[in-house]
Amino acid sequence: MKGDHTTGGKPHIQLVIRRALEGTPKIELTAKFPCNGNFKVQLPVWRPGRYELGNFGRYIYGVQGLNVSGIWEKLHKADLHQWQVPADVNTIRWTFFADLFNAGSTGAAEDILYINPVNCFLYHPNHSDWGYSIDLVDVPNDWPVATGLPRVNGMLYARDVQQAMDSPILAAASLTHTEYESNGIPFHIWVYGKDQPDVKSFKRDHLAFTESQIAHFGTFPAEHYHFMYVLPEREVRHGVEHEDTTVIALGPSAKSQTQAGYDELIGIASHELYHAWNVKRIRPAEWMPYDFSRACPSRMGYVAEGVTTYMGDLFLFESGVVDLKGWCRLMERLLDRHVNNPGRLNSSVADSGYDTWLDGYEPGVPGRKGSIYVEGAVLAFLCDVRIMQLTGSEASLQTAMRMLWEQFGVERIGLIESDYWSVLNEVAGATDAMEDLRLNYADGTKESWDDLVAAMDWQGLALTKTIKDGRWHVSIAHS
Repeated sequence: MKGDHTTGGKPHIQLVIRRALEGTPKIELTAKFPCNGNFKVQLPVWRPGRYELGNFGRYIYGVQGLNVSGIWEKLHKADLHQWQVPADVNTIRWTFFADLFNAGSTGAAEDILYINPVNCFLYHPNHSDWGYSIDLVDVPNDWPVATGLPRVNGMLYARDVQQAMDSPILAAASLTHTEYESNGIPFHIWVYGKDQPDVKSFKRDHLAFTESQIAHFGTFPAEHYHFMYVLPEREVRHGVEHEDTTVIALGPSAKSQTQAGYDELIGIASHELYHAWNVKRIRPAEWMPYDFSRACPSRMGYVAEGVTTYMGDLFLFESGVVDLKGWCRLMERLLDRHVNNPGRLNSSVADSGYDTWLDGYEPGVPGRKGSIYVEGAVLAFLCDVRIMQLTGSEASLQTAMRMLWEQFGVERIGLIESDYWSVLNEVAGATDAMEDLRLNYADGTKESWDDLVAAMDWQGLALTKTIKDGRWHVSIAHS
């Protein structure tokens, strides 16, 4: 098929995917590459939204190539995530482990196929411009398919490697669907799972935080958006952002019937939608474009995840999804994690973000590092209050984020730290307005408690902490 909605008439990889469910669940992928002669194929080593090495090669059982004699022969590795393809081979097949159902994984069962392409798609390292045609060959025609990719006559199409790797695919026998519109953009909610949240409330709350976020940014960056919920019968809590979709996993599915579980889903959803601007478009230069073949460390995790964590919760309040008491509970939970992690006093949030590529998102060595989500959100809160104080509440951190969207995100210009802080200073009204916050809490490891208390007090809230059983407990109340 040709045309802008498919592969644009360019050379592309013809990919066929089928489930292999005997024994351990797997998927089998067969790809025909539009080239001849010796070449290499590459498997991504990390995935956007998780700033650590994923080492996805550990999930591959083997890779074979079809030679001119019609015989499948074993392909040998050129390195840990790359295979050498002989001159007489251009069709390759590989088998991938598919029994993970977190939001960033690949999973298959009798009633579902969930694919995160960046886990399992091979690509030509010298041809990132090549797209894919994707045939889900064993998915029944009556199964709904959720994806941001265009679908024509049952086939899915990606225009290039960047789009393919950032476009999850969810197909299931029982996949519920509802949609709403905001600012002329269609938003889809897809849910897989035995137990599901109330459709009316779910749709209402999605619409509320969506309209609030778009109002503050002015425009939405995609032509459509898909919330894809996977609610399996196993323990999981996870969300991953993509270009025009998000996948959110929470299990067991019965959690969605509880108020706490419902609040978790809505909270993750608001966070992930904010990523449509921040990270997917307002993106650190190190990730512009994504290089899937190597580690890509950046000091700006506090912007990518910290600002998003803070803003995702704030927009729940701004949109009326939660009241002030509900926002305070969210901040209490965040600050509990903040004050109980001594690693924030050892490694700055910028350095901790860089080092997620060393030891991932695990706590690692006790007291060594902080969390880009938690410490980044704390810093975002302090920046927000500072801007409001200096401008008489005429501007805020969101004012700066909109400016970053317009100056960097729209044109997809990679962001560096000095750009970020320059815009915040401009919005605050002075070239050094935020300098102490940057030095103390982005690049430094100063204790933040006094500044947090003062910031909360300025907003009419009283922040206190007490210690019980060796752990701090934070409380926020009207002062």
